[in-house]
Amino acid sequence: MATQYLVSVENLKKQGLIHQNSDTKILSVAIKRVQEMNIQPATGSPLFRALLVRVASGVWTADYSELMDDYVVPALVSLVDYKVSLLSNVKIVNKAVGRSSDENITANTTSETISFRDELHKDAEFYLERLIGFLRDDCGTKYPEYNEAITRTNHDMKKIKTGYRINWTA
Repeated sequence: MATQYLVSVENLKKQGLIHQNSDTKILSVAIKRVQEMNIQPATGSPLFRALLVRVASGVWTADYSELMDDYVVPALVSLVDYKVSLLSNVKIVNKAVGRSSDENITANTTSETISFRDELHKDAEFYLERLIGFLRDDCGTKYPEYNEAITRTNHDMKKIKTGYRINWTA
């Protein structure tokens, strides 16, 4: 089965902080990991799958379009910005894991990178918390899948109740 993405790499670059010349392969992997590790637990597996079906079919109601455009995509984009801020200058190659550099850019110092990632982390937490709050406030009215019981199979995940977490990783 082909991987389905809630946001394309092109839209990610348009809506986020990631530069147009960023590696598409890294961004694709980051999108997949973030949507499965952060968005799926935020929405719950049934609603997550319902969104993937709508992305694949292109059939959207106004309610699901609002959920995607106003809540899921901003959370996903900010989470990918956070994740890629570390991944973009690290390469895993045959003999080592190391930092890559470019003659056209000067890398941040460690403290500058930490400060930048802290800001991205705050943004990501905000948008994830906003998504979860929106779904919890809805109480399953517009999005009944949010209240569906999970079957506890290997692919269903328990919903998280807040976007603010200790030792949070994107």
